[in-house]
Amino acid sequence: MNTILKKKPLKLLLFCFIVLFIPKIKAQNENSLLQDSIIRMDTNDKVVWDMSFSLKTMNVFRGLLPSKAPVFSTLAGVKYGEFVLGFYGGASFNGGYSETDLILMYYKPKYNIRLDWYYNYTQGITNIPTPSGFFDLNPEITRGILDFMVNVQLTKHLDLTSSTFIFGRDRPSLAEDDANDILLRRGEQRYSQYINLQYTWKLKNTKIQAHAGYSFSWNDIGGPSFYGNKPGFNDLGVSFYKTIIDTKNISIPFKASIYVNPLSNDVYLVGSILLLDLIKV
Repeated sequence: MNTILKKKPLKLLLFCFIVLFIPKIKAQNENSLLQDSIIRMDTNDKVVWDMSFSLKTMNVFRGLLPSKAPVFSTLAGVKYGEFVLGFYGGASFNGGYSETDLILMYYKPKYNIRLDWYYNYTQGITNIPTPSGFFDLNPEITRGILDFMVNVQLTKHLDLTSSTFIFGRDRPSLAEDDANDILLRRGEQRYSQYINLQYTWKLKNTKIQAHAGYSFSWNDIGGPSFYGNKPGFNDLGVSFYKTIIDTKNISIPFKASIYVNPLSNDVYLVGSILLLDLIKV
């Protein structure tokens, strides 16, 4: 530790400054293991690992708002050959939101296939009041959701993502329980589907991404899904990335995003500071 302090005092000072003071200035869950480049896919090394730390003004997920309070999150991943294992952890400053995710991915330059296990500890996030454990796979009580995703790079600028909730708490409460205000049992799996089309522009030190997300339920095509009470566009948005610090050892981009959810008539403006490649400091 003393050696590191002697060799790189300015980088450590910069890191401490950002962690301690950025929250006061204000600084979404996206699990963007590849998009925000914490796993460098252009390396020739067989095994690559890295991690990142983010500060966000709020947590927006596909047009939904898991946390309206500022959030700090950590993302870590290891790549072995074409396989990636990652973890996400996030919590709000006020303690109202807490989430841990497990990420498994098969990566190719033109496409990737992944499974994410989202586990949200937040009070009131489901009709089951008490968390039953990260590895509880009983769909009647678990707070977890298993998300099967496929991302395809259609062109240099255009990406298509498909997400299907195939297991977990994507189940509505039963109608008879709603009528009696019980809300402790769940109905059938909705298999909520989310399709996102994203276009990316890259400039010198800036990246712009525009996306449109549409959702529906495979169990009831015209009925409610996890994202809303009917099928429709639930996630329209534009994000701007600008690197504010970029050196050989550390990269700090700022991200500003606006999200519109026509299904719920909500609009969110989110700012994020992403601290990347901290293991090199």
